[in-house]
This record gives sequence, structure tokens and C-alpha cells, in this order.
Amino acid sequence: MKKIFYSLLAAAAFCACQSLDQVPSTSIPADSAIQTVQDVANAVNGAYYRATYGDQLTMASELAIYADELGPDSNVDKGSGQFAEKIHNRTVSSTESYSAYAYLYQAIANINKTLEVAATFEDQSELAPYIAELYGMRGLFHFHLATFFAQIPTSGSNNNLGIVLSTQVYPIDYKGARASLDETYNQIVKDLTTCIDSNQNKGVTPGHVNYWAALALRARAYLYWGKYDLALADARNVIANSPYQLLTPKTYVDSWKQDAASETLLEYIQDDDWNAQRYNPGYYTHPDGYTEYLVTKDFFDFMQENPNDIRSEMVAWRDTENGKGTSGYFPMKYTGKAGASVPLYANNIKVIRLAEVYLIAAEAALKSSGAAAAVPYLNTLRQNRITGYVDVDTTDIDDIINERRKELFAEGQIAFDYWRNGKTVVSGAFTCPPGDNRNVLPIPKEEIDFCGSVLQQNPGY
Repeated sequence: MKKIFYSLLAAAAFCACQSLDQVPSTSIPADSAIQTVQDVANAVNGAYYRATYGDQLTMASELAIYADELGPDSNVDKGSGQFAEKIHNRTVSSTESYSAYAYLYQAIANINKTLEVAATFEDQSELAPYIAELYGMRGLFHFHLATFFAQIPTSGSNNNLGIVLSTQVYPIDYKGARASLDETYNQIVKDLTTCIDSNQNKGVTPGHVNYWAALALRARAYLYWGKYDLALADARNVIANSPYQLLTPKTYVDSWKQDAASETLLEYIQDDDWNAQRYNPGYYTHPDGYTEYLVTKDFFDFMQENPNDIRSEMVAWRDTENGKGTSGYFPMKYTGKAGASVPLYANNIKVIRLAEVYLIAAEAALKSSGAAAAVPYLNTLRQNRITGYVDVDTTDIDDIINERRKELFAEGQIAFDYWRNGKTVVSGAFTCPPGDNRNVLPIPKEEIDFCGSVLQQNPGY
């Protein structure tokens, strides 16, 4: 993994990840770049920069909607041959998956080198908030990689291959082998737990992994890992004690045009100066853009069943404005931030919201304690989405999955929800049961070639 784990990738050369004009964090050797607390803060931003770099197959472009493109509700009509369409059609090859793999591992390399250098500082007190965040980021980025390149632990797949774990600075010729799924999720949880146990960063910190985001992400990881009691405990902690609040029908629609909405625990911030440009989901979900993420008519009808549900406004028929695009049913979560000069480029990527934490709690409670324990979380969420809602007194897993479809579509979740619960995704011409080889991306050919027999390719590629 010569190109990915090389320690010089950890350099940090700029103070904020808001401008593409600044020197990338990979251009200066870390040992000379990281000398002060401010340099460590810069390195934190550098790691976010690498993970959301303004290119294809990053966390601010197609990977943000990866699980939606693979899910049951997506539609591609007259696509442009970009990667969103290729994901939808299950045609991303091992010669094309490098960016999805490399940028996240480069971000982790930044983190590892920063942690190594920061450990040599004499005064650690000022570093504590940044060290905590770095561990939370490393857990999150490994989690992203696990969802793209490994099967979900509860899917029942025979493929027990996890990902290559990167937890230290490696020499340039390092060749990493894949951990098991259990080892992978154990490391994800370990890093998130280090962030949480530091007791740092309990305030609202837009665009950064704080205490509450790490706790919510650990709840998600436990849910994927099948540890439902632990997932429920973390979700309940966030719900009861965090400074975040659920959106209401009056605030829901406009929240998608804002930074730091009241229930956003973590988002990758995009603005006029820093964005993925035409690879942002906004351009894929506009009738005059690449038009590679529409929703099906069935999903549109499903969302319109209750006009008192504010989420019904988040899908709509849109006509092309210049006659050269594609009219159809589109998600409306990526119409552009308020005041953006190019709205289709400037759309924040929601990593985790309080609404999802309620849904994690509902699913974990259902699986650990039964329907009666789950319904209060669903009722509370629906009360904040549906005008005139009347509480229900029972639920089941299909009900919870459908609630996740309504709440979390276009946020990179839906196919994972199906496979995590042992359900088959039917998407257009594709029928993909949990554990299907097509549910994960291939390890890049460059890495397989470099590592030889040390690095095992996913089955089917």
C-alpha cells in the first residue's frame, strides 16, 4: 500500500478546509509542518480535506449517495456515465475504485502521523480536544471504508473479510492484510470510544467530530455489528443529554440549505470555495445536471401517502429548464445552500443526524427488548415530522425500515439498512440479497498488484 500508508501523507499545511486554493496537506513533510498546537489543528482540517477532496468518489461526492444508488428507491434515467450511474449499475471495476479507497486511507495516514508527532509535545493539555477528534475521525473513516469495501456483519454473508486497519505510521513499502469483520468493527468502536472517553468537545462544533457525534456513530457501529443493547445505550445517551434537538415541520425543509441545523451532529461542510463541484450530489439530483440520482415513481408515491408529513416535500417532479436535461422525480435535499453562488455545488453532506439516532434506538430496542420499547422513539420522531400525528402502540422491523426510507433517503443509508436486516434489495433490473458480491466495491487493482497475495480481493472481482 505504498501510495496510501506512506507517512508523508500526514502533512498539514493550511488552517482551514474552506479553500481549494490553499496548499494541499500532502505537500509538506509532517515532521516539519507539525510543530505547534495550531499545526495540529491544521492537520485535523487536512484530514477532513483528504476525505472530502473535490473529486470523484469522495465522501462529498458519489460516496455520499452510494447506498442510495444501490438501494430500492433510486432511478437513473439518461445518465451521463459518471460514477453515480456506475454505482447504480454495479459496474465500478477494480481499475476505477482507487479514489474511493485512497482518499480515506490518505486521511487516516494524516491522522496517524499527526498523533505520532503530537505525542512528542511536552504540554499535552492544549492538544486534548484535537487528539480526541483525531481518534473519532479515524474511527469514522474506517467505518466509511468498511461499508464500501466489506460486507455488513449482520448480513449473514459468508465473506468475513473486513478492511485493512491503519492505526500507526507505516513505511513506504508496507503491505497491509485485511482484518476480519469483527476485528474491523472492534477497531472502529475502539477509536470512537477513545474519543468519547476523553470527555472533550461536548459543545456544538459544526463540521467536526465531537463527543456527541462519536457517541452517535458508535451507536450506528454497534447496530451494524449486532450489539443491540450497546447501540441502544449510546443512542439513549445522545437523545437524553446532547445539545441537539429534532427539527420540526416548520424548520425541516429550510434546514437542508443551512450549516449546523439543530439536529445535525456531523456534516461535511461544502461552500462556494470548498466543494466537489459537479460531483456534489446537487448536480446528480438536478434535471439539468448529470441526472444520475432520481427516485422511482413508487418511492415518490410512497412519500406522498401522507401530505401532513413534511418529508413529502423532499421529493418532487422537476422539469428540465434548458430542454437538454431529464425531467423526473428527484430528491430535494440538495438544492443548494442559502446564498451560494452555484447552489448545485454547495450542499453539505449529512454524516449523522439526531433523527437517525432515534431510528437506531428504535431498531436496537426492537431487537433487544421488543416492540413496546421501540415505539416511543418512532412516535417522538414522527411527532416532529407529521402535523396531527397520532401515536402508535406497536411496530416491526419493516415499519422501522420504511421510516428510515422516509427520513434518511439521499443520505447514504438505505441499501445498508436492507442488508443489515437480512433483506434483499430489488433495484430496477438488479436483485441483490444480503451478502451479494455486488454489494461491495472491489479493492483497487493498484493495491492488489502492489501487495500481491498479502491483500485479498473481494469475491467476484
